[in-house]
Amino acid sequence: MGAACLRRCRDSSDRRSRFSSSVRACLSSTAGPVSPVVMEGHAERRLVTCLFIDIVASTALTRDVGPERMKRLVDDAFHAMSDLITARGGTIEKFIGDAVFVLFGAPTSHADDPERALRAASACTRWAAESGTPIGIRAGVETGEALIDLGATERDRERMAVGECVNLASRLQSLAEPGQILVGPNCHSSTEYVAEFGPSQRLTPKGFDEVMAWPLLRLAGSGRSALPFIGRERELDLLNAAYGGVCAGQARLALIIGPPGQGKSRLANEMVAPLRASATILEARCRPGEENGAETPLRQLIASDVLDPTATSIEERVKALMPDANDVEAVASAIAHSVGVTVDPRVVALPRLEQREVLTSAWQRYLAALAARRPVIVWVEDLHWADALVLRLIDRVADGASACLMVLATARPEFAGSVHFRPGTSHLEIELGPLGQSEAVALARSASGVDEQAVQRAQGNPLFIVELARARLVSPNVPMTVQAVIGARLDELPPADRQLLQQAAVVGDTFSVRDAALLTEREPSEVAAALGRLSHLRFIEPAGRSYRFHHVLVHDVAYGRLTAEERLRLHARYAREGLSADDVEARAHHWWRAMGDTDAGWVWADPLERAGLRREALRTHLAAAARLIARNAQERALEISTRAITLADDPHDIAEAEAAVGMAFHRNARGDEAWAHRLAAIEAYRRAGSEPPAALYADMLEVRMFNYGYFRELPKEAETSQLLADGERAARAAKDSLSLARILTMRALNDDDVAPTTEALQLIRSASDAAAYTDALSRLAQAENLLGRTESARSLLDEALARAARGIPLNEPEALMWRALLAFGEGDLDGAERFAARLLGISASASAHTQQHALGSTALVLFGRGDWEGLASVARDVERLVDANPTAGFCLIGAAAIGQAAAGEIARGRDGSPRLEELVGRMVTEAPATLASVLMLPKLMAGHAELVAAGAPAYGKDVPRVERQIWDPFGIQLAICYALLGRWNDIAPLLANYDARASAAPLLGAFADAIREEMAAGNGGRRPTHGRLRALGYLGLSELLSYRPPAA
Repeated sequence: MGAACLRRCRDSSDRRSRFSSSVRACLSSTAGPVSPVVMEGHAERRLVTCLFIDIVASTALTRDVGPERMKRLVDDAFHAMSDLITARGGTIEKFIGDAVFVLFGAPTSHADDPERALRAASACTRWAAESGTPIGIRAGVETGEALIDLGATERDRERMAVGECVNLASRLQSLAEPGQILVGPNCHSSTEYVAEFGPSQRLTPKGFDEVMAWPLLRLAGSGRSALPFIGRERELDLLNAAYGGVCAGQARLALIIGPPGQGKSRLANEMVAPLRASATILEARCRPGEENGAETPLRQLIASDVLDPTATSIEERVKALMPDANDVEAVASAIAHSVGVTVDPRVVALPRLEQREVLTSAWQRYLAALAARRPVIVWVEDLHWADALVLRLIDRVADGASACLMVLATARPEFAGSVHFRPGTSHLEIELGPLGQSEAVALARSASGVDEQAVQRAQGNPLFIVELARARLVSPNVPMTVQAVIGARLDELPPADRQLLQQAAVVGDTFSVRDAALLTEREPSEVAAALGRLSHLRFIEPAGRSYRFHHVLVHDVAYGRLTAEERLRLHARYAREGLSADDVEARAHHWWRAMGDTDAGWVWADPLERAGLRREALRTHLAAAARLIARNAQERALEISTRAITLADDPHDIAEAEAAVGMAFHRNARGDEAWAHRLAAIEAYRRAGSEPPAALYADMLEVRMFNYGYFRELPKEAETSQLLADGERAARAAKDSLSLARILTMRALNDDDVAPTTEALQLIRSASDAAAYTDALSRLAQAENLLGRTESARSLLDEALARAARGIPLNEPEALMWRALLAFGEGDLDGAERFAARLLGISASASAHTQQHALGSTALVLFGRGDWEGLASVARDVERLVDANPTAGFCLIGAAAIGQAAAGEIARGRDGSPRLEELVGRMVTEAPATLASVLMLPKLMAGHAELVAAGAPAYGKDVPRVERQIWDPFGIQLAICYALLGRWNDIAPLLANYDARASAAPLLGAFADAIREEMAAGNGGRRPTHGRLRALGYLGLSELLSYRPPAA
């Protein structure tokens, strides 16, 4: 094409540059740093198809006919092709030397633009072949997204399309042979139903990696045949049958699976609509990320029953549903906490899994009470975007419970077979395929009389058929994709209404009149009128006091047409002005869309302005992560806090973000990652010239000292000791008494030194805010117990539990567990039984891990009493718990119940559990010595003594604390093993310890006496009576000491 072409391309590039600069300048000149304006020459992202046609003439022809004749031939060709192109809906953007650039999809898009482009190209090649002209043509075609200046027509007749598809179409044209039309991958996939192509070619156009292209052979007159018939009556019958089972008292989950537009919502609505008068319908729609903001799915569900959800209104509703329950306030508070109405400090004080169980249990109670009045349908749309708490709730409430409750949910195909749901007969999964031809034709005819050829191209997608009808297209050509149909409908709207939809889409699926008025800078009354028109046209639909897009694809197409700059600025404006300051989750979503995008660097070119906005976005993300952690949305908190790191610029901000990520990993029970990010936070604080906060040290070390099961590989002891020293120094320098108390407690555990606990207790006692120090008090009690200071531990735990009784937040289940163990060791079996019973009572709605703590505490009491039947029953409960929760984590405490029950069964002449080693191995994942310490007594009683030597190290102080037998802190079971084996020398150190503690722990003195009786009997003395031990009620320990294993 020569110099003229290059010159025109260069001019075109200059105009594109001027256009982009004018867009940026126009948007940047608005009042305020993030306020967008509406440009007169408005630009949009559009799905367009680009066609480049080049005239090919040989050098010999040019020489033979001369320049004047050659010019006439070229002009005639351009004139003829222009008519053919415009007749098929194409717009000639420019002539470039001997080539023409044609755009399909702007200024007005058609749903079948890719097909129109191919038909235009094919018509032009036919003209060249049949008209007798000596010149030939070649063409390149590609479909894709481009930035379109819709105001360019009025300026210079050039649309200024900018996008990769423009460049690729041009390159394909240059690679095509004379008479050939090369089609790019996107256009090929959009038209393969109506066109026949030659074999694919692997090409490497200039400026591109390898690209697949297809030569167009011919266009077909009709599309491929319709898919096999799949009706909807059968699916509706299945749903109604499932609801019949619900009315009979069996909870069910019905999950409708299908791609967008396949009719999932319509099927659900057909099932629900006739039942609204006889059933309670709770509705929610999930959206990706934090787009819901405060209107989370759980909040939407409660709002279906409680019109204006507040802490008070929720409690009143729960009281009305559960008038006789004694824990109404706790249930209502947990629900209010889960929906973000309030923060319940008692829930926040619990470990992550325990929080989730408490919230799930509260919802179960509420829904069961609601279903006791009349059937309940929980209708949740787009479940593939739901968070873990919603999915767990659905799994629990629909898992075969005896309740008139049905969960009706829709999801996309990728959600099918979700691991979030346990398999069961109460689950119904319906996969929606396309409509059969007869149903599709009937739907099309009822909508607008679309012919059968159109239905074939629609391939049974109901949204496609309906949107095609609403587009009122008069062309016989049929659109190729649902997205293209929606785009064609949008182009029918007046520009102001179309822009209103596009800008409102920034808010999300649902928006208010105020939202739209803010983003469009129009009067609310004007916006309200426009939204009414758009609702009548079914682009949107009323949703309470707001509007929502008729379908997610309508939203996505409208949103996708915004230019990058307009989109980013609108998100930033909405984050700053459109949301309540408290709605930090939604604000974080919009700030991330604004500042997390790679285009943010050029949209906000001023470094100072960009830094200020990034700082605001960072602060919002940190606040959102903290709120999500409080709500037990730990996975989402991890996502948000990880984003915060990318928004942080200076070392101090990076440090805060790294610390937030560390906390999120901590709450997700991922110790290694939490440790690494907190180390990074400490390093970032030091780079910033700041002392890391003492609380950061305390938080990270608490995982290492108390939650070591979270680690795959424990941090080195030297590193831990250094961090303890650094943290203590930081706490003293900052006069941070709470962090200092926590760190001193952990230093005592790390060093096996009780001295630091004295100062820790003084700090806790002198605190003016007792509530803030209660968790530190409980941790100190645990440390005292592990250090062997049982009297102090008992006193501190009693004080912590008394505070909890006054409503001060505390991890009460954990405190009760340790208190039951202390009472057992002190000889207070009745007290141990009271604490275990209380723990059992509050753990019914807790996590599987906490439930095994309750069962293990109960088993310990029964083990001491010798209630072998009761102990066997508890062991069966533990076994069922483990089997029902294959992905849950368990520990030594539940495993001890299994081992103790096996010993009890053998003591009364029965076989131990055949699953003993399997279950204990599943529950105890610590060192082999810890595992052996659980198994050694029942295995010895069955005649296998080898595990005693393997388990004994778990009772020593020369092994890491994480490998010790903490549930048998005085080695009672080890002493029984030694006594049964007659290994009196090995038992001597244990006896010395018992004697030293006998005054404070009567059990140990009585147990030592019983062992000495056994020693005397072994040397020919009188038969042991174990009088003191039995008088305390420890008949089980007495019976086990008297047992004689087969091999002994």
